[in-house]
Amino acid sequence: MSDWRPWLRLWYLWAPPAALVALNAVWLAGVRGAFLGRGSALAHEVAATQSEVAKLERQAQQLQRAQQALANLQENLGTLRKEQMAPMRDRLIPFLNDVIKRTEASGLRPDRITYSVKREPKSGLVYFSAHFDVKGSYEQIRRCVFELETSPQFILLEGLTLHGADTATSLDVGVQFGVGTYFADLDEGLMKQLGVHEVSSGG
Repeated sequence: MSDWRPWLRLWYLWAPPAALVALNAVWLAGVRGAFLGRGSALAHEVAATQSEVAKLERQAQQLQRAQQALANLQENLGTLRKEQMAPMRDRLIPFLNDVIKRTEASGLRPDRITYSVKREPKSGLVYFSAHFDVKGSYEQIRRCVFELETSPQFILLEGLTLHGADTATSLDVGVQFGVGTYFADLDEGLMKQLGVHEVSSGG
C-alpha cells in the first residue's frame, strides 16, 4: 500500500501546479462551452438570415411578375384604345356597316334605326349606341346575336326587346336590338351630319 505521507509533507511543492492545472481545466471547459454556445447562436442566425433572404427573393420575384403583368396590361389597354376605340371618324362607319352586314347575313333586315351618343367622364371615352327593329324567326334572331357577338369590331350587345308575333299563326317575332361601342373622342361634325344628338351623361 502506497505511503502518501511524504507527498503530504511536500504539499507546498506540488499544490500550486495542481491548482493551476485544475484552473486551466475549468477555464478550458468554460471556453469550450462559450464557443459551443456561440457556434449554436451563429448557426441559428445563419438559418434565420437564409430564411429571410429566401423570403426576400420570393417577394422580389412576385414584384417582378406583378410589374410584368402591369406592363402587359398597359400595353393591351393601349392597343385596345388605339385599335378598338379609335377616333370616331375612323371607326364609326365601319362599325355601322359591320352591324348591318351581320344582321342581314342572319336573314334579317334592320329597320327604324336610331342613334345616340354620350360622353363617359370617368373613362374619357364616348359611348355610341344604335337601336333597330328586325322581324324574323327565333333561329334568325339567335343567329344574329351570334354574328354580332363574334364580330371583330368592338360591339356591345345592350339587349333585346321582344315585340311578339304579328298574328297568332305567324312564326316570326319582332325584336328591337340595342348595340353600342366606345370611341376615343366625339366628332361633333360627324354627329351633326348624321343627325345624332348628344345625351347628357346623367341621363
